[in-house]
Amino acid sequence: MKNIIEKKTSKQIAHLICLLGISVLMFGCAGTKQTGEISAQKEMESFTKIPVEEPVEVPDAVSQALFNSQSHQREMTEMRFDVSVNQVPARTFFMSLVGDAGVNVVAHPDIDGRITLELKNVTVKDVLNVTREVYGYEYRLKNGIYSIYPRKIRTEVFPINYPDIQRTGVTDTSVSVGQIESGSDDDNNNNSGDNNNQSDSSNRAKESASGSRVITTNYTDFWSMLNATLSAIIGGEVGGRMVMTNPQAGLVIVKAKPIELTAVRDFLEQSELSVRRQVVLETKILEVRLNDRFETGINWAAIEGQLALSQSVSGTGFIGSALGKASNASSAFSSVLGAPDITKLLQLLETQGNVQVLSSPRISTVNNQKAVIKVGSDEFFVTGIRNNSTSNAATTTNIPEIVLDSFFSGIALDVTPQIAEDGDVILHVHPVVSDVQDQIKEISIADEKFSLPLALRDIRESDSIVRAKHGEVVVLGGLMQEVSSDVSGKRPGLGDVPIVNAFFKTKNKAKIKTELVILMRPIVIESGGWDQQVEDGKQRINSISEIYRSR
Repeated sequence: MKNIIEKKTSKQIAHLICLLGISVLMFGCAGTKQTGEISAQKEMESFTKIPVEEPVEVPDAVSQALFNSQSHQREMTEMRFDVSVNQVPARTFFMSLVGDAGVNVVAHPDIDGRITLELKNVTVKDVLNVTREVYGYEYRLKNGIYSIYPRKIRTEVFPINYPDIQRTGVTDTSVSVGQIESGSDDDNNNNSGDNNNQSDSSNRAKESASGSRVITTNYTDFWSMLNATLSAIIGGEVGGRMVMTNPQAGLVIVKAKPIELTAVRDFLEQSELSVRRQVVLETKILEVRLNDRFETGINWAAIEGQLALSQSVSGTGFIGSALGKASNASSAFSSVLGAPDITKLLQLLETQGNVQVLSSPRISTVNNQKAVIKVGSDEFFVTGIRNNSTSNAATTTNIPEIVLDSFFSGIALDVTPQIAEDGDVILHVHPVVSDVQDQIKEISIADEKFSLPLALRDIRESDSIVRAKHGEVVVLGGLMQEVSSDVSGKRPGLGDVPIVNAFFKTKNKAKIKTELVILMRPIVIESGGWDQQVEDGKQRINSISEIYRSR
């Protein structure tokens, strides 16, 4: 019995051991599988995640080394202090700035003289500017170091950007009602063998009987004037002083004392600003065929009132003051209108007649420089005759010599602007609209008749000086012309019947009045104005690109 129980117990123990072993094996497999999954997941994360570097803090020593010069210079310009000295040697005064203001100063060994100052709440630069203007000690700031120079003659080179050219512009406007000729009629040249008699009409002196004439001359010789002006600033080339210009290199060399060099520098800065000023003139040359109720001329007062009404309604302000009174008079006048643009004026002019644009130039020129445009053609006409007669013992031969000159037919406009610092522009405007046609004249010379093509010139011209602000429209008007034209008519049907059609046709002369109008809008281009326009264009292009990318 006991043996049977022991056998059963042994079998049960063996069975339990087997179950325990199987359980351990199953648990181990499950743990291995889970660990493998976790390891694979970590590997995938290591491949998909991008490592992010931690921001590295720059040490204070490195930052201090990088920005030491900038912060030092800023402290020098911002630090303010009081100055109170009386008859202190100049060299001692400048070197004291090293300890008192904490700046770097290098004083030239030849510095002499004494300084007396009483200043409150000033910077180092303020002090040095005062000593330069009052005592003549020049200084330079470079890399945070102030270099002080003595009151002796020094040489300095100034760059000047201006072309090496000389320009002469002449505008001639004349009105002559007649000419008186005087002088000998013939010049006789006697030679052995032949007698040569020449009658030259050009040898006669011509004088205008009456009339008026305006001649405007514009002469520019920049480099010669610059040399003379700088010599006057430094007091002439005496005592070692000297001014020399090199137009090809664009340089001016001045040898003078520091206080005189400061005056030269100030003058060059101001003159460069003046020379660089530029203006763009948007111009319209119009011919208005007037309606019947505007035969006396364009009613500019009505146009000015319409402009004021439209601008007050739109809230853009009122019209600026006119230099010339805008009225419906037919005489030539000039006026300034505060129109927003030329297009608005064209629309208002169309209410008083048929507007035809003869030319639409856009002129760009710099300060005090004449700009000329010319659109048309030149044609030659007879302006003089010289009779050359050759005689011998048997016969006399007359050989006429014809003198030809060119006449311009078309539109010409020359403008000279003077641009002020505040944007005001003074314009010298000279428009010319001419029409030249053939006119056959019969002239008798020595019992011989000649048919010569002479010039019949119809011209409308003005010469005026006006002033306007940036963006205002300058109006030059009042140049009227009356043109006659034949107008024919007929009765329908009977006017086409032969023989009797002449009784049913009418011919009348119609008179058409036209007025020449010049509209000019000056636009002052500031320094960097073209860069701003280019930048605005880039921004518009970028905006369009973003719109297309968003679609």
